[in-house]
Amino acid sequence: MSARYTLDAYIGELRRIVASETDPAAITTLVAPLARKFAQAVEWSRPEYRACDPEQGFGVHLLHEEPDHALAVFLIAWLPGRGTTPHNHKTWAVVVGLTGEEQETNYERLDRGETPGHAVLAQRGAQIMRAGDVACCHPEHIHAVRNVGTDIAMSLHTYGRHFNYTGRSDFDLEEKRERPFVVKVEEPARA
Repeated sequence: MSARYTLDAYIGELRRIVASETDPAAITTLVAPLARKFAQAVEWSRPEYRACDPEQGFGVHLLHEEPDHALAVFLIAWLPGRGTTPHNHKTWAVVVGLTGEEQETNYERLDRGETPGHAVLAQRGAQIMRAGDVACCHPEHIHAVRNVGTDIAMSLHTYGRHFNYTGRSDFDLEEKRERPFVVKVEEPARA
């Protein structure tokens, strides 16, 4: 494990990428190998990184956020059997699995979003993320994440903008509802 690739070095490279590129697909392609490199360079077993909020089923630990809420980096710890409802991000994202098994279920929006608060989704596949696996999300990508293992699962998340400041939504499949999606975030911890 190389401890030389620090959070500051990672953030510096992220800043250079977003200063020269605007296309989310191009950005995530460039960020993905750097996110994997950073994920492998840090010791993630510290107890504070494993803390989860029992109400929401996961713990969101902010590692970095720019003053304007851009370029947010999080460590997320997931309780066994818990996860999120289907949601979008309204920004690009790169996720690297660190420990455990996270199932990512992808959805397609079938309506055009013309009726506020209403949404019709269809499931379009799922995969399991394990340590070292990387997933890239674009602004309107809709997915749900669930820890399908028996221990806390952890993943490193890098976003073009802090997800609580994007106007993102979560979706109720049965009620066909769309609503704002904001989660509890722990104060910054340095990697």
